[in-house]
Amino acid sequence: ALCTVLAIVIGYLIGIICGYFPKVDAVVMRIIDGMMSFPNIILVMSLVGVLGRGVGPVVFGLTVVLIPPIARVVRSASLSVKSTPMVESARAMGAKDSWILSKYVAPEAVSVLIVQATMGFAATVLSIAALSFLGIGIPPEVPSWGASLSAAQKYIAVAWWIGVFPGAAILVTVLGLILLGDGLRDSMDPRARRIAGLAKLKPLAKVTSKEGQH
Repeated sequence: ALCTVLAIVIGYLIGIICGYFPKVDAVVMRIIDGMMSFPNIILVMSLVGVLGRGVGPVVFGLTVVLIPPIARVVRSASLSVKSTPMVESARAMGAKDSWILSKYVAPEAVSVLIVQATMGFAATVLSIAALSFLGIGIPPEVPSWGASLSAAQKYIAVAWWIGVFPGAAILVTVLGLILLGDGLRDSMDPRARRIAGLAKLKPLAKVTSKEGQH
């Protein structure tokens, strides 16, 4: 949760600033692209290896890898709002950039954060489990599902439940968060709601026509 909150706040600020200021965007987004070119788990392992083991380095590493996708999504929303007539009218009337950002760009970009928060939370849970399974990052004395899976390898033949239940907990948690994110995305997308409504109306129309024939 801490990694997700920190990444949401930092990625949101980076996204709206890069989407509104082209000069900042040209520099910062190239750095973001470079970070996204590495697999998340490799980047986290590198950061944890440099900073050392502990909860703090893990939180820092996971926050760093979550920032780029959030920043890119918020940047896209900021770019779309920036080109709207209301922003162009405000700029023509002499409004300051700070006022336009706080009045128009920032509120419109908030809508994408809810979905990104659920997806980031799921990715963080999976990454922490992977790091714990590999024995890096979180100390052994800190309980974690990944460490339980790693320890269960020695006893899988005589005590299968030691590994099954932590794995099931990871599966259910990550799957639930992903489904929650998909549901929030569909509910917040007007086009998706219209398509779902039409899909529900088609079977109903078929039933009504059959009843009319009878």
